[in-house]
Amino acid sequence: MRIVRFSPLESAKLGTDPLYGILENSTITVLKGDPIYSGIVPTTVMVSESDVRLLAPVIPRSKVVCVGKNYADHAKEMNSNVPTEPIIFLKPN
Repeated sequence: MRIVRFSPLESAKLGTDPLYGILENSTITVLKGDPIYSGIVPTTVMVSESDVRLLAPVIPRSKVVCVGKNYADHAKEMNSNVPTEPIIFLKPN
């Protein structure tokens, strides 16, 4: 599943505000609100990828808090052990 943030073209008749959606093949199912705050709640509205302008996936926030190697397979991918304490780091604007 790919979550995208997009601005609909006028021909899509969805307004001008940036929206979020689930991209499958070349069709976007519009989501209700911002998935970071509202969760992934699909609507019944669908729009073609050709009727939108794709935007940066995340709007600027104050920061992104990350947890590294937070599951066994990820640690294994990195040829490392699962840490005994969380590895927490920030990605500021």
